[in-house]
Amino acid sequence: MSSFNDLITAYTLYQQETHIRTALDLIRQLHLAGKAEDAIALALKWSGRAKEPIARAQLAYYMSCLGMLAPAEAILQEVLPQVESDDDTYYQVRLELAIVKYCLGKFHEAQQLQRPLHSSRWSEVWSRLASNNRDNSWFLPYRDKVLYDQPVAGKIILITSEGGVGDLLHFFRYVKNLQQEGAAQIYCQVPAAMQSLIANSRLPIVIVDHNFVGMDKCDIITGVFALFTRYQKNPYFPPAAEAYLGLAADYVLPAGIQEKLTGRGGGRRRIGLVWRSETRVRHEPFRSIDLHALAPLLASVDADFFSLQVGTLSDTEKHLLEQYQVVDLAPQLRSFEDSAHVLEQLDLLLTIDSAPAHLAGARQRPVWLMLAQSCDYRWYDCQRFTPWYSSMRLYRQAALGDWGGVVAAISADLSS
Repeated sequence: MSSFNDLITAYTLYQQETHIRTALDLIRQLHLAGKAEDAIALALKWSGRAKEPIARAQLAYYMSCLGMLAPAEAILQEVLPQVESDDDTYYQVRLELAIVKYCLGKFHEAQQLQRPLHSSRWSEVWSRLASNNRDNSWFLPYRDKVLYDQPVAGKIILITSEGGVGDLLHFFRYVKNLQQEGAAQIYCQVPAAMQSLIANSRLPIVIVDHNFVGMDKCDIITGVFALFTRYQKNPYFPPAAEAYLGLAADYVLPAGIQEKLTGRGGGRRRIGLVWRSETRVRHEPFRSIDLHALAPLLASVDADFFSLQVGTLSDTEKHLLEQYQVVDLAPQLRSFEDSAHVLEQLDLLLTIDSAPAHLAGARQRPVWLMLAQSCDYRWYDCQRFTPWYSSMRLYRQAALGDWGGVVAAISADLSS
């Protein structure tokens, strides 16, 4: 998040030295401060002024983050051949162009751009860009092992930690594809908070942590995004027609959580809530919702609400939960396995784009996803339903930063 001082500094410098670099910094600070309209207006103002390819590419990136997809696509397509001589820049511009095309619903054009970036040709670049201090010396001995077009039959495969928990939950659907192709053994780096869930999921993998020392023995190394480009041939296939994560039948939730769940009887609907993310990705601060924005829904919908919002709550959030009698389950959630078993006892999860959304989808639990107008590319240009999860319904903002229409639509659907 941008601090007020950072925004003032960027604005002052822009007034003193008005050029593309100060404009880009001001656009960035406006975006981080949640001032979407001002950021969009400034980006449009400079879209015809920026001339240097790197600056134009950076402007297009900010446009993409602000949901200005058509102008971002035009600039990136223009810039891409101009930066071909610089591998790092070319990689980043090409990937951003793919992201924009996914968001515009141009799946096949996006795949043609993205998929080759997972080949060994580009492994040195992406591993360096993703490494601390750009030191990818740890990876270089394995660069020829990255998964691309080679067969996996009889091979030992390592799925490395890549992206966040939501990405793993989303793309674990492709483990079965590796198995169907005849992979001999599949190792997967899994964060500690997910390990009990995945251990009981019945996925054909061996769980390892981030300090896994067996990379030398693996024939193929991949991340989940490479699995996406290998197996997702179109937006709709392969579908996840049923839950692809299993649960332990004899699992026992913490007594405090179970008491809170059973304490709300009377046959009313039970709805879980997640309204903000603790991670800082490109779509923040717009991905998260101020809990105040959900107040009209909490006040009008006849249901029992349960908070699954992990992390420290502000005093204002605590007051709102108390005011609307929302039961806070989060302090006693120990892991994603706890969360999964809670979802089994809820009628619906109402959430922003975060890991719990993918957990609910992977279990085929009803989930309504509140999406910012500028959101992750995996949601394509779908307006209400997504091919990823048959149990999920999408609610998109009409304008970046304005949750009023989303909350009103959800309230109406819950009250009908």
